[in-house]
Formats: sequence, C-alpha cells, structure tokens
Amino acid sequence: RSSDLHKGYMIWQEVFDNGVKIKQDTVVEIWKMSKCNEELHNVTAAGFTTILSAPWYLDYISYGQDWQRYYKVEPLNFTGTAEQKRLVIGGEACLWGEFVDATNLTPRLWPRASAVGERLWSSVNVRSLGDAYNRIVQHRCRMVRRGIAAEPLYIGHCNHEYNGN
Repeated sequence: RSSDLHKGYMIWQEVFDNGVKIKQDTVVEIWKMSKCNEELHNVTAAGFTTILSAPWYLDYISYGQDWQRYYKVEPLNFTGTAEQKRLVIGGEACLWGEFVDATNLTPRLWPRASAVGERLWSSVNVRSLGDAYNRIVQHRCRMVRRGIAAEPLYIGHCNHEYNGN
C-alpha cells in the first residue's frame, strides 16, 4: 500500500476536472494554461494540494529574453484564502520533445529552467528582473565552465571564455 510507504498520488488536472473520485492525499498538477488561476482556485478549494506547471513549458519557440516570461509568474497569484495558497506546494518546468532533441535539449533547458527555479525558490517580494538577470547570468557561466551548454540570456559572455580558463 502506498500509505505504508508514505507515498501518495499525483495526477493531471483532467482527472479532477472530470469529477473522478480521488483520494484526499492526491496532488493535482495544473498543466493547462487556459484559466490556470481559476483551476488553482478550484483544486485548492476542494482541499487538494497542487503543483503548477502551466506557465513553465520551456519548449515553446520564442524570440528574445523569454526567461523573463517564466520569471514573472507568481504561482500564488490566484483568488483564494491563505489556506488555499498553502496547498500550492511547488511547480515544475516542463520540456516536451516536439522541437527538442539531443542536439538542442540542454541549451533549450538552461538557463530557462533557472528562471523557473528562481521564481519558485524566491519570496513573492523578490521581483527585480535586473537582479534575477545578474544571478542567472552568474549561474549560466558556472554551468558553461562545467561543460554544460547553456544558452546566453542576452548579449554578453562569460569572463572565463576569454581569459583562458
């Protein structure tokens, strides 16, 4: 039994939306962007814990500094009580394979997933794009130094790339 192992269930939101009877310890993943905040309200109002992935699909093809779009999301920005907001236990960055394969997986993922991590780990009051940019650029350069092919956030370079290190 899963309860003996202290494990529960995680389902996609359609199961909840379709009225399937689910156990109270089930975690509902909100992955559809349409009416995402309404869905967060409904799932948490029913007393279920949830994680949010809807705004963090990293495989969308876009131009420019798309990391900002991921960073600006506030997962608790939905209508609900403090108790409902406590039921939002995290989020997930997702990367499907329609436009990604072994040749571009790592650069597509990083540093976009870093922006998602920044948002999820940061207080609701931490909002400065400039400060986030500086932290993510530093992290990107650490990854590049370690051999991880992370895309640049914008123009610029890592200092170690030009000083022989």
